[in-house]
Amino acid sequence: MKRALILISAVVVIGAFGYIATQMDTTKTGEGLYAQYVTYTNSELGIEFDYRAGPSGYVVEEMTPSDASAGLVRTIVLKRTEDKQNEGAIPVGGEGPPTITIHVFENTKKQFPRAWADTHIQYSNMNLSQGDAADAVVGGGSAIRYMSDGLYASENVVVAHGDNVYVITGMFIDVDSDIRRDFGPLVESVRFIPTSGQEQ
Repeated sequence: MKRALILISAVVVIGAFGYIATQMDTTKTGEGLYAQYVTYTNSELGIEFDYRAGPSGYVVEEMTPSDASAGLVRTIVLKRTEDKQNEGAIPVGGEGPPTITIHVFENTKKQFPRAWADTHIQYSNMNLSQGDAADAVVGGGSAIRYMSDGLYASENVVVAHGDNVYVITGMFIDVDSDIRRDFGPLVESVRFIPTSGQEQ
């Protein structure tokens, strides 16, 4: 009888945990806070990706450039929620915190990622790369990945897909930071979608 009660209790506990897991699309962070994964979708730019939102996640901002040099169309910036809340504390002329950014460029010359990165070093940071760039595939698009140094160290991915080049950069101060850990999963979640007016 005792064995049957223990077995039933175990099944109930496992079932309860299973139910909670299916009802919450969350990841527990080191701070004990929950961050929900959400999807950013932009059919104008032809991209979507998943990122952590909430108190221990990120806030997304879009910026349209005042100067469209090099064909820059839009910049998507992911700031840690905590950093966004403390923006007022940054002194005038001071450096902001590390971010994850996605610069979207028109690729009118249909360049491959390496050729584009070599000719647009002001955006790719290829001149500050540490070691060789590795070939990769991101969201089905041809890409390169490399590390670079500067004000902040960064991981960089340059992807050519359709009519655009996407430069995805994750800046970090130390290798164990949340932003460094979150960069890889974000890049792996990138999906390219038909742009507005394009047929499926």
